[in-house]
Amino acid sequence: LAGLLMYRSHLMSSLLCLEGMMLSLFVMASLTILNSHFTLASMMPIILLVFAACEAALGLSLLVKVSNTYGT
Repeated sequence: LAGLLMYRSHLMSSLLCLEGMMLSLFVMASLTILNSHFTLASMMPIILLVFAACEAALGLSLLVKVSNTYGT
């Protein structure tokens, strides 16, 4: 969260920090569900992965747009 606040002006760095947070949330949710054997919450890691994939697609489209705009 501190990295997200530090890299406010750089959108790609902010998205990378957000991706790391989503990955750690996925691991934490998966381990919690495995340890507690709570079957009703077994969809939570899948939902987190969907949000992480959408965020990664947004970052990739931003990278393509910037590289097409500036040509580097």
